[in-house]
Amino acid sequence: MIAIGIDLGTTFSVVARFDGTEAPRVIAAPDGRAITPSVVYFDNQHIVVGADAVRLGLDEPDRVVRGIKRQMGTRFALAFDGNEYTPETVSALILKALVDNAAATLGCAPGDFAAVVTVPAYFGVTEREATAQAVRLAGLELLDLVAEPVAAAACYGATRAAAGAVLVFDLGGGTFDTTVLRMSAGGPEVVVTDGDSHLGGLDWNDRLCDILLRKFEGSVDPEIAATADDDTAFLEHVGAAADKAKIALTARDSVPVTLEYDGGRSVVHLTRKEFEEASAHLVSNCVTVADRALAAARARGADRLERILLVGGATRMPTIRAALEGHFGVEVTMFEPDLAVAKGAAMHAHSLVSKTRPSLPGGATGRRMLAAPVRTVLPRALGILIHDSRDRSGDSRIVNHVVEANTALPVKGARARFATILDGQDKIRVEVYEQAGAIASPDLRHNRRVLDGELVDVPHLPAGSPIDIEFDIGADGRISCTATEPKSGRLLLLESYMEGVIDAEDSERQQTLLAGLRIHL
Repeated sequence: MIAIGIDLGTTFSVVARFDGTEAPRVIAAPDGRAITPSVVYFDNQHIVVGADAVRLGLDEPDRVVRGIKRQMGTRFALAFDGNEYTPETVSALILKALVDNAAATLGCAPGDFAAVVTVPAYFGVTEREATAQAVRLAGLELLDLVAEPVAAAACYGATRAAAGAVLVFDLGGGTFDTTVLRMSAGGPEVVVTDGDSHLGGLDWNDRLCDILLRKFEGSVDPEIAATADDDTAFLEHVGAAADKAKIALTARDSVPVTLEYDGGRSVVHLTRKEFEEASAHLVSNCVTVADRALAAARARGADRLERILLVGGATRMPTIRAALEGHFGVEVTMFEPDLAVAKGAAMHAHSLVSKTRPSLPGGATGRRMLAAPVRTVLPRALGILIHDSRDRSGDSRIVNHVVEANTALPVKGARARFATILDGQDKIRVEVYEQAGAIASPDLRHNRRVLDGELVDVPHLPAGSPIDIEFDIGADGRISCTATEPKSGRLLLLESYMEGVIDAEDSERQQTLLAGLRIHL
């Protein structure tokens, strides 16, 4: 078994390997780049992933899928050439391409790998379960799901911070996490996590696209400008130009961008100043989330903030570092923003397979590096939907949270007692809800359903009879739920399905589909 770490990102993905003797190494794509675009191009039975998919998408944007990670845990469906694909399937295609390339590089079979796959710290139950499904669909053995900021912190090295708290500020292509960690010789321990699963570098790209389109339309013939907004191929080119401009503006104050459409050609000049003004609200949103995480960490006894660790390619934008230094007044450190997550995952994968805690020789880094990103927290509160006993009409329903957000994982036997409503009930519906807003609230509108089940073969009981609901939550954030009738001690069967995640029948159908596809990286 060969242990690897995979950072399955919204815009880019990375594979790394660590054998315990040298520093973790990234397994490069065929073009030699360490990072692979998380882009998939569909052409009947032929699937292209990565840089070639990006190039093909410039001419056929309707055949390309980007940013599928933002749809994990939803019923988002895509159709190409008569086949339907789910977010899990598209992610599985990316994973298969990455693993096949790793196997070719290392001279082994794809089935020889077992992987730790990373997820955003703020991913909820359904997103994590959907990611696990994608790994299974790809035919890959899953060792663990690990929060991205924790993997990055493990790679960075806990002994760099002897005292105080560290805020990992993880701004990727499509998701944003802030995680407060206690750093110790035993490894990073998550105190609090917060974030936004729909905030990332793509949103900054959108602001740049808006500027580019506005300037282009103002400089060409009005008839040309009138149709440019609706041409998907042109918009794909604008998006590619915006991404390149964003990268260039990290080191320059202005960049020229050439755009051509339907005979109209314009050289548009972008400045860092106008880009930062257009995206200032996005930076403000990030700082607000970081403030909220630090406040929650202080309430849980965290030490003073010592430093901020930047992770994710989008943190290269100068405005991010400037905003954090100005607001928090502490050291801001950038450490391999594109690669640290995959390398940390690889170290954890090695530790799980070898059952030892590896360290690097002094010549490699001059310090011990940790590989135990296992002590983390539940990102969102979990609870049960119940009828509100204060509502005399009996129509109002609220969510009774059983496990609070930022409870240390794993959780074993978190229990709450509820009561039957009717005499002689032989079935009881159990709906598990997860906090959807920034703050846990019993209001149904501020929660989302993640598990819907039914207790069957319930003994005939009078109304008001107690039923105990119990949660177990693994270190990877995945849940199981059981129920007991306390008078008899009888364990009740919970028949359920996970909201937003493909079921066994769909999974089998998607596996059959994947088996007939040729995948190229």
